Amino acid sequence: MGEPMNEALRTRQLIPPVTARTADGAIIRAWDYKQKRNLVIAFLQSDCVRCEAWLAQLNARAADLSEREATGLIIYPETPPRAAGFLSQSLIAAADVTGHSQRAFWGREAFGPAGQHRVGVFVTDRYGELYSQLVARDADELPAPAEILSTIWQIQVAC
Repeated sequence: MGEPMNEALRTRQLIPPVTARTADGAIIRAWDYKQKRNLVIAFLQSDCVRCEAWLAQLNARAADLSEREATGLIIYPETPPRAAGFLSQSLIAAADVTGHSQRAFWGREAFGPAGQHRVGVFVTDRYGELYSQLVARDADELPAPAEILSTIWQIQVAC
């Protein structure tokens, strides 16, 4: 299982700002979806084959995300890999080259000497309240799409 957070975020608290730029230059912000969509915010590594495989699995369930009124923001520390350009409308790949978003979620531990050394998935309700989080050193530890969809379903039932 993923390692514990540095207590920067707690379940049921509002998430910090997320701002990133898509490959076509558009700026996306988590707050653009406030009161509109539940969010799945995934911080992935750009040069990670297992991250790409995980994203492909999530993309295969994109219709389920949309049906549950959720959007996935897939954030990379640099330009997203080409494979991220073939995502459904429910998933948006973008880069946070400054690392501000990752640091806001993970604290100083977001980056090591070799760059971003963690991956993570955060699920929020439509108001930006954190419902679940998992941070790991390896993409193999990321939650399966079915787990993410189950969390979103729980959010919908609670609301």
